[in-house]
Amino acid sequence: MGISINNASKKFGGKPVLDGLSLELPQNGTVCFFGPSGCGKTTLLKCIAGLEKLDAGTVSGVKGQKLSFLFQEDRLLPWCTAQENVAAVLACGKKERCAKAGQWLGAVGLADSLALYPRQMSGGMRQRAAAARALAYGGDVFFLDEPFQKLDGENKRKLMELFRRRTEGKLTLLVTHDMDEALRLAGTVYVLSGPPLRIAGVKKCGI
Repeated sequence: MGISINNASKKFGGKPVLDGLSLELPQNGTVCFFGPSGCGKTTLLKCIAGLEKLDAGTVSGVKGQKLSFLFQEDRLLPWCTAQENVAAVLACGKKERCAKAGQWLGAVGLADSLALYPRQMSGGMRQRAAAARALAYGGDVFFLDEPFQKLDGENKRKLMELFRRRTEGKLTLLVTHDMDEALRLAGTVYVLSGPPLRIAGVKKCGI
């Protein structure tokens, strides 16, 4: 059984962003929410994850699952190095945490940047460090909100492949306004419009 969204509604400043949305999501695979900026994609993602409370309606199938969320903003701890930021989400001994954090940072191309603080890193480097943290944490459901927007072509390709391998057999919810990303990663793409958010179409990608 996957995640069920039933008659979900959410307003900000009196304006509806979600208005009676219902949707069934599978147990595994990658589902993409594709649409223009401001249509409500991020709000939908946060409501599914429980980071935003619905005004009405329900989301079921999430409780009890381990959730890994990669935000548009890197949300790195500014007082911690890249390695410390990733190690902070790992539940093991200090030596093992540091070693695993180094491995994940190496996997995203930051092997030489373990000791750098966020202020010393470019926007793309910070995004990759945040991705390494989400990958290291793992989970049953991955929430990816515009995860590749600050990356150049080669780094984007490598990171997409990392997520593909790490999330195999899990459910991944991807938000993007880049159709190339959607088609490369997702088995199902919901084409959205709004606000309020509406499903304008569905693409099955056969991944």
